[in-house]
Amino acid sequence: MKFSSLAYKWFALLLIVPLFSSCQISPAEDPGQGSESRIIQTIPPATLTAISEMAAASQTPVPAPMGIPWSELEGLHLEFWYIWDLDESGVGMHAIVERFNNENEWGITVNAVDQGLVLDPIATVEAAFADGLVPHLMLSDSSVIAGWYEKGLTIDLSYLLADPAAGMAREEQKAFYPGIWENFTLSGDDLPGIPFSQSIQVIYYNESWARELGYNSPPYSIEDLMEQSCTPVEEDQPAGMVFSPQAENILSFLYANDGVLYQPGADAYQFSSPEIKELARDWRAFFQDGCGTLIANYPNPMAIETEFESFNQRDALMIMGSSRMMEHVHTGPNQTGRADDWTMLPFMGPGGSKAVASDLQSVVIFKTSPPEELASWLFLKYLVSPEVQSEWAQYSYYYPTRKDSFWFLREFRKENPSWAEGLNLLKYSRSAPLHPSWNLVKLALEDAFEVILARPDLDPDEQLDYLNQIAAELWERSDR
Repeated sequence: MKFSSLAYKWFALLLIVPLFSSCQISPAEDPGQGSESRIIQTIPPATLTAISEMAAASQTPVPAPMGIPWSELEGLHLEFWYIWDLDESGVGMHAIVERFNNENEWGITVNAVDQGLVLDPIATVEAAFADGLVPHLMLSDSSVIAGWYEKGLTIDLSYLLADPAAGMAREEQKAFYPGIWENFTLSGDDLPGIPFSQSIQVIYYNESWARELGYNSPPYSIEDLMEQSCTPVEEDQPAGMVFSPQAENILSFLYANDGVLYQPGADAYQFSSPEIKELARDWRAFFQDGCGTLIANYPNPMAIETEFESFNQRDALMIMGSSRMMEHVHTGPNQTGRADDWTMLPFMGPGGSKAVASDLQSVVIFKTSPPEELASWLFLKYLVSPEVQSEWAQYSYYYPTRKDSFWFLREFRKENPSWAEGLNLLKYSRSAPLHPSWNLVKLALEDAFEVILARPDLDPDEQLDYLNQIAAELWERSDR
């Protein structure tokens, strides 16, 4: 029996639909819809001065960046799109952009437009592209930027990154988490964007309940994790773990198990490696022992709420989910009359190896004119600075992509200890494959693992071999 889902079949049709036509710059209107936002401490970024010093007069003439005189930047207006859903004047991204407009020395003006106030922002953005409208730069989920780059809409940032006059120093590049930077290239060394913020996929773990079951420390390895999940409680019912076959959860376990799905520059996915097959067989056995509960997101729109309710009501010792969902963890009394202590853990492999899949939000620059692309790069550098990343983290509760942002988050970390715990997991973060086919391949991956875990009569190895075939077909179609 082959695996399939309505979601996979429906999305596969998108591969044959031509999306883009000729593009030109045209400013978009600000949706202007406001909503309540969190109160944050605004941090005035010091990086504007540092960036602008490159253009200041000195005894040694500053070379023109990319051969473009600095004077050509004066008075340029840039359209910056981003995907969010709390578009309110004076805070968040608007405050960040307004500060750049007021303080940059080149006379560049950026207009920030929130594209996230619709049901499907990516579909809305791509519809604008199809109508010939593109911004100068955009902040978006990294899952889509590879397709934009392959279609020739965006530029390779590696040349700007290495430019002697306007580039980014090697030490500053090292401030980014290596697991993010090293996996963020296409076709060898092409850099389609720079990661700005991230959420991570984690295991939510009930520390209070675990102590009552006799465990004084969280699991260290996959063996420990399965042992604790299988610990009997009332009527010999295991404490249990809820397994949602989301691609991010599967990726996290695969990474922790030393599985390699895709290498930058390779021409195929690898879903039938010994490491991945071993992982599938281990999880099949785990479910057959009754220690795990399978909950699928499709076609259940309440799957995430159900999963967190199981955790809050002590129906599961552990669940998997995004760090962005921590607000769903109940902090008040449960059925015992007390509030449970909980924490976030990385995904684990044999012998204590650890990993978390990261969902990156990255900045891309669209093809316009050389001066506009340079001006966009200067704003991008400001945007990914540690001061600005820390300010956005306080507003959005996303995590930064630079380690040197921590210094600016001291007070915020004290006030938000649960969020701060996730900072310790960022060193294990690895991003999803950066390839145009991934948005469809991940649906096939979810189907395959759901079938493997739900159908003990099927051979996991055969299912993964079949997944390899489907992934290869989707890869070829995305390259056409």
